[in-house]
Amino acid sequence: MVAHEVGPEVSPQSTPRITPDAATAGGRPVPSSLRRLDEARARFGGLATTYLDAMHLGDPLADAFADDVVRIGHGKALKMLRTACREGLDAVPHAPASLQALIGSLDDEPEWLDLSAIERDSRFIGRYTRQSGIVLGAASLVSGYANSAASRPLELTGRYLESAGARTIEVASWLVAITREGGLERHGEGFELTVRVRVIHALVRQSLREDPRWDAAAWGVPINQAYLAYTLVEFVRIPLRSQRLIGAGYLPHEERAAYARWRYIGHLLGIDPALLPQDEAAQERLEELYLLTRPVVDDYCRELVAAINASFLTAEVAGILPPPARRFAPTLVHALERLFLGDEIAEDLAIPATRVTWVVRVLAPALGAVNGILDRIPATLPWRTRMGERYRVAQDARLRSTYGVHHDLVDASPAGGRSHPARG
Repeated sequence: MVAHEVGPEVSPQSTPRITPDAATAGGRPVPSSLRRLDEARARFGGLATTYLDAMHLGDPLADAFADDVVRIGHGKALKMLRTACREGLDAVPHAPASLQALIGSLDDEPEWLDLSAIERDSRFIGRYTRQSGIVLGAASLVSGYANSAASRPLELTGRYLESAGARTIEVASWLVAITREGGLERHGEGFELTVRVRVIHALVRQSLREDPRWDAAAWGVPINQAYLAYTLVEFVRIPLRSQRLIGAGYLPHEERAAYARWRYIGHLLGIDPALLPQDEAAQERLEELYLLTRPVVDDYCRELVAAINASFLTAEVAGILPPPARRFAPTLVHALERLFLGDEIAEDLAIPATRVTWVVRVLAPALGAVNGILDRIPATLPWRTRMGERYRVAQDARLRSTYGVHHDLVDASPAGGRSHPARG
């Protein structure tokens, strides 16, 4: 056993645990940006209490390590983190107690996890790579911008308006790693990137903790447990639903595997078990509660959507259209966003209405019927998946060249532009 550095004691039991009075201790009120609280409590009972309490909770294990990043030095500390993820704590001499506690809490897989079943049931999801890429931008990411409190860290770190393309590529790098075979095993790339995402969140929380621009009374803790739990909805329920809307729905066992995979990813991200959705029904309730209480959309939310549309999505959609139709790419992007988000949120985000939404809605069932027939012919699945993987590799190379991105996550990105807390 390699010797570890003695530091402030941080136990794996320091993982946040939401109790009924967690948020009211010390008299902390519910963040003032939230709406319809009485209705939320009446409809969702204990879940609403847990969710509202979680607005005041960060991630004690990752936050303690973020403090040590400052003490030890950014480069040295994050190298320790990467080594601990790839090789284990024994490969990290003088590891601080905070890193021991963080990694130690993740070394053993939860009893409910069955990675082999998840991978078995997900072998052919790559056949819809094109569609999932569109959904990532136009549904998953854009839906998160309809919350002025949850998206505020992006504004204060300058991360999205600085480069919508770069951040989208970083998210895609993570998604590829966590869905690749073996990626979520203890020393896999997906495991490492997920833990690094968790620490990036902690470094952002740390930077905003004393930032006078952060209004804790209105927004709660930056990247708090409640909004962190909702990100699972953004990466599972919303994209699965959106792909069905464009005729590219997965088979039932593939959808179940997606919920199971993201339950484990949520565990790695440090989401409190009291809020971690176990299945589709739990995500559905969490989404309903989130939408009921979400803060109003503000101008920055609209700027985020305009940024991803103008600097990324429009160009990417144009690239898959035949040349004569490329001038209609902005309209098609708006149509897809309207379809995925619904008219209420689209109106809030100032996404223009277009008749093309109706056209997509009409054509999707026919496309879905064709894909549904192909999906039930086992012989078609491997070659369609191989085609999807070839497209993904080519697309990734093109995007990285176009946007000058040669790293995986922001903590490994070169300095330049506005500083980000995870860059050091």
